[in-house]
Amino acid sequence: MNKIGFLVVLMALPFMSLANKADSTWMAEHYTKKELYILMRDGVRLFTTIYQPNDNKTDHPILLNRTPYSIGP
Repeated sequence: MNKIGFLVVLMALPFMSLANKADSTWMAEHYTKKELYILMRDGVRLFTTIYQPNDNKTDHPILLNRTPYSIGP
């Protein structure tokens, strides 16, 4: 990476942190987060995070994403 590219990335880091905080605040205001274990047919318990919308006036779609990696807030 050249010096200019490094400088641009270095200058953008504080703003990226502010964006993450704003996203986390918005998620906390609009969704309820539940963390639990779900029992599978083979007896293995899988850790699951469920985000449920606080707005119950309309139907919402379901998105299921299974990954062996952790997820951020």
